[in-house]
Order: sequence, then structure tokens, then C-alpha cells
Amino acid sequence: MRAANLLMLSQGFEAVPTELLPGFEAQLSERDEPLDAIKQHEAACVTQLVRDVRSAGAMDPRDFDGFAFSFRIPQVSSEFDLLKVTAHAVLNIELKAVQVGEDRVRRQLVRNRYYLGPLGRRTFTFTFVLEPRALFELRDDGTFLRVDAKRLVDVLQSLDECYDGRLESLFRASDYLVSPLNDTRDFMAGRYFLTNHQEQIKASFLRECTAFEAGLVPTGESAEDKRAQPDAPPAFLVYGSAGTGKTLLLYDLARSLGAARPACVVHCGVLASGHHALNRAQNRFVVIPAKGVERVDLSVFGAVFVDEAQRMWPAQLQSVVQAARRCGLPLFLSLDYRQMLGLAELGEGAEQRPDAEKTVRATYARLRTWRLSHKIRTNRDLVGFVGELFELRGHRGKVSTSHVKVAYAADASCAASLVEAFCADGYEYIRLGVGACPPVALEDCPTTNEVIGQEFDRVVMAVGPEFCVGGDRHEAEADASSRCSAICREHVFQGVTRARSDLALVVFDNPALLGFLLGIMGVA
Repeated sequence: MRAANLLMLSQGFEAVPTELLPGFEAQLSERDEPLDAIKQHEAACVTQLVRDVRSAGAMDPRDFDGFAFSFRIPQVSSEFDLLKVTAHAVLNIELKAVQVGEDRVRRQLVRNRYYLGPLGRRTFTFTFVLEPRALFELRDDGTFLRVDAKRLVDVLQSLDECYDGRLESLFRASDYLVSPLNDTRDFMAGRYFLTNHQEQIKASFLRECTAFEAGLVPTGESAEDKRAQPDAPPAFLVYGSAGTGKTLLLYDLARSLGAARPACVVHCGVLASGHHALNRAQNRFVVIPAKGVERVDLSVFGAVFVDEAQRMWPAQLQSVVQAARRCGLPLFLSLDYRQMLGLAELGEGAEQRPDAEKTVRATYARLRTWRLSHKIRTNRDLVGFVGELFELRGHRGKVSTSHVKVAYAADASCAASLVEAFCADGYEYIRLGVGACPPVALEDCPTTNEVIGQEFDRVVMAVGPEFCVGGDRHEAEADASSRCSAICREHVFQGVTRARSDLALVVFDNPALLGFLLGIMGVA
């Protein structure tokens, strides 16, 4: 969308019939799709704010240029009621129909400043309350105070030329997505925010843990509530595909719960440098590998968290769940059934994959399941490309691939030199892990087995003749002699879904795959 003149918006909000407001606003702001609705109190806030600002001295219509109404950062849930971006500054005004408490107002403005920080411009943040009429400002030094409309007029008249492009192009979701494993310092310093959905899950889990500690049974009508006993700890299962924020939520909760007794975080893979850094940097939780976890004494912990629980073998998962229940510990698991390294290597079919929910439900009466479906880590081009490559939703034709590059080599040796060229351009090379087809080997590069739960801005992978495409995939997975192809696909999927922004594939000795990729990109 583009910015519009706030005076025009306010006049329309006052005069246009309610049912026509979304279309009216959409054509002014060149929004791709109209808002579902514009509520009466939102329109009233805008019109009254404009009246107050004009009464305070902003009589030039150009003072109202460049405002975006109800703008959302792509892939991030944060929304700005009014946003004005100029060459050197950004102005955000939040709108409230009634007073909601100054602490809540301040927290929202602090959060908005965080999201506007990557623009690299001076930031002005205000909140306008319609009833009673009040204007609040959060200043650069953190001072939060009530101001009059003249202060806002002074800011408006000090701003330079408005940004005239599409606002979405100014923001990258990866600027706000902190990985506990790759951005350890930012995570430990609390320089991140959860999405609204993540916050909802967090609040629910902490509320259940508090009720359990107090010996209370949660009130509700679900079957879980009716079976629950005061000594039954809560268990949460959060489903979500790559890029939905499962790992950040899990580590944030472990950090929140570990004040009294440290939490135990079970990582279903090889511990990376980020895990060791977290263990050294704090004492609220301890990260341990899943291998050998059945021999760990869980009674010394206050809660158990399992990241990527689908990677555990059924007996191993059952052992952890039962041990946690015996110790009376809250349990939190994240799962993504698309990420199943190891099963194809043993020839197991999808119907034999461990049912984590069934395992937990058999032991924990107070079980809640959630699903994170909104991808926030990976940009939309990559989501569409990966979906086509692995036919996750059926073939949909050409997708935007401005963040995808494909190179081709005759053999593994030539592919290695191309991978090195991408690495020199800032890409992280992830080679195929244990059990996959022979990888293109470069020194000091992680394998797909070693990057579980991690993420990188730019990823490059090398893919050889073992990767089959299209309908052949199902035959390959069913045929034991072709199991290498199924294993290769699993490892490639694990690697490409580690990319936040850009992906490069170096294909070698596989013209069928090259043709398939060029078809996805619409150039073949």
C-alpha cells in the first residue's frame, strides 16, 4: 500500500457510508485488498484527531500528506494505526477509543519503536485517546508524557518530504525475527517481541502453570478440564511448519518459567554453538540433546520443553513424557511433521511416524494443542518456491522467485566451486547430513543434521542426481532400492527451510531437476 492524505481520509470517514469505507480507503491508499471493515470508533478517532490538529495550527493540507492507515508489516503481526514515513523520520500515532491505562499505552509504543527501528530514521510515537481526549508521547529517551495537540503540530511541520513508494518495500520480516540459536545476544538481552498469536499461547501456558502451582483445576468445559486433577501438570503441543516461530516461543517460555527452578530444554538434534552459548550465558534453563535424555534425572528441573519433538523415536518420546509426568512437571513440545530426518533412512512410511499427541495425551490429562500457521521467518517468495519444489499444496504454476537463484554444474567437483562463490557472497552452505546421498564437501560447513532449529539469512545447498522430482517422488519412497532419493529430499527440505531471505541451489548431474526448477521459475 501507499500513504494517503489524512485530511482526505478523515473527511471520507465522516461522510462515506460505513459499508463503503473499506473500498474508499483502499482506493486512496492503493491497498492490494480492502480491509474487512473499518470500525466506527476507528473512523471517529481519525476525524477527531484531524480536527484537534487543525485547531492547534496545522491548516496547510500538506501537513496531512503521507499517512498510512492500519498498516501491517508483511509477515509480522504488528499493526500501526497511523504511520507517516519521510526521508529522515517516521511518525506513528496509535488510536484508542477509550483510555486503557498508561502502562499499556506505553508498552505498545515501546513495541512500535522496536519495529520501526530498522528504518534507520528518527522516530516519533504518539497515542491519541478519543474519550477522554488525550494525547501521549513516548520520546527518544524513554520519557512517556501527556502532551497537547500543538506538540504534534510541531512534529508534523518539522518533517521533510514524504516517502512515496510502497510501504511494504521498506520492511523485512527478518529484521525482527530473533533466533535464540543464531542471535543469542539479542535473545538474552530481550531484544525481540512475540507475535500476537505467540503471546496468546504464552499467556495460556503460563496461566495453566500458575493454576497448577496453586493446586487449582482450570475452569472450562473441555474433556481435558473435566479429567484434570489439581496435581495434574499442564502439557502444550504447538504444531507449526518451518518459519512460524515455534523455537523462539519455546525458548522464551523456558526463560520465563526458569526463575524458581531451571527448565530443561531437550533439543532433538546435535547441539550447536548457539546451544552452548545459551547454557553459558544464563541459568534459567539448560539445553540438552535428545540422545541419552532417558537417562537424565528430570526431577531437578521445573519444567520440560522439547523442541522439534517429531524427531524423537516413539519409545524415547514416551520415556521423556512419562518421566516428566512422574516428576509433576509442566510439558511443552513443538512439532513439525514435515521435518522428519531419519525415518526414510529406515524405510518407515508416514503411517509409522510417531504420534506425539497420542503419546502425551495418554499421560497428561491437561493437554492443549495449538497450531502456528502464519510464517514469519521466511519471505513469501521462498515459501511459494519451497511449496512448489516439494509439492506441498499441489502444483500451482509459476511463483515469484526474486529471492531464489539456481546454478548448474556437471559434477560434484564443479559444484563445489560454485558453492564457494555463493559463500563468498554471504551465503551459508548447508551440506546434506548423515544418511543422505554423498554431499559436496567443504570444510567447516554445517550439515542438515546440525542446523535443526537454526536459521540463516542466505542459504546455499548442492543437490545431485539422487534428488528425484515430480510424481517420481512417491515411487521412490515406496521402493526400498530408491530410498536414497527420499532421504535426499528430506535433507534438502531441512536445509532450504533454514533460509530467512535468500536461497541458492547448485544442481549437478541432474538435468531433470534443473528443468523442474526452471519450470517453477517460469523460464522453461
